Amino acid sequence: MLIARIGGAVITALAPRHGAEADALIWNGRKPARRAKLIVRAACAGDVAEAVRFAAANGLTVSPRGGGHQFTGIATQADMVIDLGALDGLTLDLAARTARVEPAVTNARMAAALERHGLAFPLGHCGSVPMSGYLLGGGVGWNSAEWGFACFSVAAVEVVLADGRLVTASARENADIFWAARGAGPDFLGVVTAYHLELREAAKATSTCVRVYPAARVADVAAWAESVMADAPPCVEFTCKVTPAPNGPVIAAIATVFARTDAEACAIHTALGHDAPEALQVVGPMPTPISALYEATEPSMPRGRRYAVDTLWSEARFGEVLGRITQDMARAPSGESMALVVLRPNAVETPRDAAFSCHGRIFGALYAIWEGERDDARNIAWLRTAIDGVAPLCTGAYVGEADLDRPDRALPTLAPEMRARLDALRSVLDPRGVFLRRIPSPALAAE
Repeated sequence: MLIARIGGAVITALAPRHGAEADALIWNGRKPARRAKLIVRAACAGDVAEAVRFAAANGLTVSPRGGGHQFTGIATQADMVIDLGALDGLTLDLAARTARVEPAVTNARMAAALERHGLAFPLGHCGSVPMSGYLLGGGVGWNSAEWGFACFSVAAVEVVLADGRLVTASARENADIFWAARGAGPDFLGVVTAYHLELREAAKATSTCVRVYPAARVADVAAWAESVMADAPPCVEFTCKVTPAPNGPVIAAIATVFARTDAEACAIHTALGHDAPEALQVVGPMPTPISALYEATEPSMPRGRRYAVDTLWSEARFGEVLGRITQDMARAPSGESMALVVLRPNAVETPRDAAFSCHGRIFGALYAIWEGERDDARNIAWLRTAIDGVAPLCTGAYVGEADLDRPDRALPTLAPEMRARLDALRSVLDPRGVFLRRIPSPALAAE
């Protein structure tokens, strides 16, 4: 029996609490219809290896679960889910500016630990999300234009493979596994039990300015954004948050500056405000350390709501993408829904030696957010219609928040050559399919 071989817990489908335990694994209030037959709550990496070996010997498929934040609930859709919630070790090497981080460590906890020592990492925008899925999917985090996507600050990973072996992968050791760990997302061929991260000096003066506009000013807002961001330094993160309102969508143009000094931050904000359209409201610039940024973003994603989400990358003009999404928000069935459209033209060059291969100067995320199950179909249909409408302007999607329930995805999460390489690696490392392939692609949908 598996329970006799591990230090953690095993919950079978026969356990009275199984249904509630399975649902509790998923952050989204909209739970997947399929539930895992076995829930293994691992206490350590050794438990993970034992669970994977048991699954392989008994013909079971496996899915790891870090925080259950992927909105399609993929963590519970295999035969066995390995819950990594107890793997939450965090060790900093201040002299080397590195960290060893286990999968359940959250962005907020990591940020607090780093802040005490004047260090930083391109952490995710949601404080409650743990390292696990965030890093595997690539990691589109704070100040990513300057610091890069988070996966490129991963120096090594500790991984349990489909045969139960625990290996370390880096650019020098098990390089193919390391390549896949940086961007394969839910299609990664193992369970990561620890990440080794490269840290950097923190910004000393982070501040944010918000300008609020009606939808009628979308063209003016986009033209201004294109103009000022063309000359802005990479330490500027510029996001338009679009939300429904009774008199039409509202656009909040949010500029966050990760500067070295207060004087530098002030100068950058002044330049960004040059020729800005007259706003309904201007807030800031105001100091916004990472803890404050998490406090500001948390209310937009209330726990317990039902969510459907999809994302996009684009090289089109900002006005085309923002205009289309603003029109779609006017048709959103729920007033809690929102969209984020990020313009990042001066981003540092993205390395090519990783599975992470879909990105662009514009990043967008559409969030359908609602309360009742009776409204599921209407909100999901709205989201997919909106994505289909903007897809001709786009080059791909970000797997970390992609609509993976959709079999006929309009946008790929991996470049075709990277998908082919990952499939070839799968045939070697996981020929029996212990780890499910869970990301549909346009190529597969057409077959």
